[in-house]
Amino acid sequence: MDIRPQKFPELNTKRLILRELRIDDAKTLFKYWSDNEVTKYLNMESFVTMQQTFRMIRVLINLFKHKEGIRWAIVRKEDNVIIGTCGFNSWIPKGSRGEIGYELGRIYWGNGYATESLKEILRYGFEEIKLNRIEAFTVPKAHKSIKLLKKLGFKKEGTLREYGYWNNQYQDENIYSLLKRDWILINKD
Repeated sequence: MDIRPQKFPELNTKRLILRELRIDDAKTLFKYWSDNEVTKYLNMESFVTMQQTFRMIRVLINLFKHKEGIRWAIVRKEDNVIIGTCGFNSWIPKGSRGEIGYELGRIYWGNGYATESLKEILRYGFEEIKLNRIEAFTVPKAHKSIKLLKKLGFKKEGTLREYGYWNNQYQDENIYSLLKRDWILINKD
């Protein structure tokens, strides 16, 4: 049974709103997606034009439109500023699994925003769209991302050698996963 949402869901946490991306987010997202420190470990090159940002926003909007995934804008409630994006890069209903991705503007690192937003999308994935497995890919050098995934209960399954290609070179990627049964145990309190 496919229970992916028909209408784009807005999610709320204590400090954040996760909402649908809009074309008018482009100016802010360009600042993040053109920052080499932000994109350093993402499977994309840093953007150099606003046109790239417009295209990427359309791609991310179409993920949901075509029922292939979902990407939220992460917005701080206190000032209504978009600080990054997160979501499911893909979801496969038949296999009950999805792959998450996320990034924050550098000035928002270290404030717990990634943890807060990811906890909510994990809840959404397991409870609302009934996923059994959520995956994340990260390069071995992305120590902060790996620390975040482990904190959320993800387990490393292995390294996919030269799995990705960006910044003009092949990149190894680690695969991490979180199963619904493990997530339930972590969050039973």
